[in-house]
Amino acid sequence: MNISKFVLSFILSITLFAQTSWAQMASTEALFKQPVTVSAKEKVIQFSAREDVSKILEQMDVDPKMIEARVASMTDEEALKIASQIETLPAGGSSLIGAAVFVFVLLLITDILGLTKVFGFTRSVR
Repeated sequence: MNISKFVLSFILSITLFAQTSWAQMASTEALFKQPVTVSAKEKVIQFSAREDVSKILEQMDVDPKMIEARVASMTDEEALKIASQIETLPAGGSSLIGAAVFVFVLLLITDILGLTKVFGFTRSVR
């Protein structure tokens, strides 16, 4: 019985190694046969066309056609600067809200563990 388990595990290990040795990585350029690039002006226009951004711009009474006209009149350096700022903006909007939520959760956990007594609605584990 021990020999059959040994043989079975040996055969399984050989088949697992054989399957992974044939795998290859394929780049996106190799799949599409052309590099995928978006110009800075197109990136700014795509950002302004997003649903959440367009709602905010509508609240500010900004016409989408005027945005496209202004982006078209920008120099390449200006469009590149705005496109790089779009990429570096935080996704959450405000880091202050994230920090406040982190502090609240931290105090809540320490309160439940009995290390602090900040909130009256928690019961200590101790």
